[in-house]
Amino acid sequence: MKCKILICFVAVFLFSSCQKDGPVTDPSNGLKPNLVSNFDSEIIRTWNDLYLTIEKDLSGFRPSATSRAIGYIQLAAYETCVPGMPGYISNSTYQKGLKIPELKVSNSDINWNVALNACYSTMLRQMMLQTTASQNALIAKTESEMNTHLRSTTFGDVFDNSVEWGRSVAQSVLVFAGSDEEGYSQVLNPFPASYVPPTGQGKWEPTAPNFTPALFPYWGKARVFAARPEDLVSPEPLPFSTSESSEYYRQHKQLNDMVTNLTHENRWIAEFWSDDIVGLTFSPPARLIAIANQMLILENMNLADGLHLYCKLGLAINDASVAAWNSKYIYNTERPETYIKKYINPGFESILGEAIGKRGIEPPFPGYPSGHSTFGGVQAGIFNEFFGPVYTFTDNCHKDRTEFLGQPRTFTTWNQMAEENAYSRIPLGVHIKMDCDEGLRLGHLIAARVNAYKLRYN
Repeated sequence: MKCKILICFVAVFLFSSCQKDGPVTDPSNGLKPNLVSNFDSEIIRTWNDLYLTIEKDLSGFRPSATSRAIGYIQLAAYETCVPGMPGYISNSTYQKGLKIPELKVSNSDINWNVALNACYSTMLRQMMLQTTASQNALIAKTESEMNTHLRSTTFGDVFDNSVEWGRSVAQSVLVFAGSDEEGYSQVLNPFPASYVPPTGQGKWEPTAPNFTPALFPYWGKARVFAARPEDLVSPEPLPFSTSESSEYYRQHKQLNDMVTNLTHENRWIAEFWSDDIVGLTFSPPARLIAIANQMLILENMNLADGLHLYCKLGLAINDASVAAWNSKYIYNTERPETYIKKYINPGFESILGEAIGKRGIEPPFPGYPSGHSTFGGVQAGIFNEFFGPVYTFTDNCHKDRTEFLGQPRTFTTWNQMAEENAYSRIPLGVHIKMDCDEGLRLGHLIAARVNAYKLRYN
């Protein structure tokens, strides 16, 4: 069913792009310059929708590996079009080791949609590891169907020039990604047997029902784009305590009481933001891309503006995952289930997994800080910068889903949306308040670093 939906969407893209391919025509006829801003942003949404469709089913790919993939894919797409974006600069200005080839033909000899089609297809094939034959076929089909139409709208050598350019930029970014040996090696081995978690009171340990070992325990060593070294270490968490008067105990008691006496509203919030289950939805960091896809339509963004947004969002998502996972494995704080079963409620279970009939799932990594909350802070910080802090937005990411409460929810500010995302982890039963507090702070900090990472000079 997903494949059919995607194919229909591609067909819609091809139809609409008959009228919106941009001004690539015979350069001798005196038409307006071949600027990326003269193109619409449909190709961004098409390829990122395909990413979400495939990512949903990739086990072991979330949340850190997908954050890395998103970062490099969006960077490559942006770099493909920078030559046609006056006022924008290359990421190579900031990123040591990133070497983008020189465009050896004039801008009028490039169709930016054709170039992006080649870039996206190359990047998805290489960055999305462990894809199936059918998923790879879907990438190939999307590229082929777009090219069938796009070839008919170009002249002379434009099509071949554009394909060559898009692929060459993608290959350069892939070389850069491969130079991050820590990130690359960990994507290949997300559950390393070499990692032995520390033991002691309040320390993380594998949880029921599957007792899955630690996921991405070394991710704090992966490359960041804009974050500073000091950003990667969160303040110390609350001290462990079994005293009923302690804040540590109170926050666990709050979570237990909320889950035990779950209201309809809190269930809706918890399930709406979960995105934890492989095979059910895309991942928490990819949720930000799904939101951006909606904004492309609402704001009728042109191709240059869209590429700028997605590049900044991708860089921030990558850095947020590194920062959060670095601190997770510095402090190794236990999941609420572990503490609550010992000291408050032996029968406690989170509601995570109810949508697939397996209540009581806990993510296989330490609790502090919350990754969801960190990504939520990133979303607010980046969207505040691009669209302003006051913005009424209805999130349709899970509209019409029946496995859980996915009815759209409406927000009037990006901060309101981020806070609901962050604190949704409490009624879900997988994070106490301190995890969410710190995640939000950290996400906003990472977003501020990326907002200060200027890709425009006018």
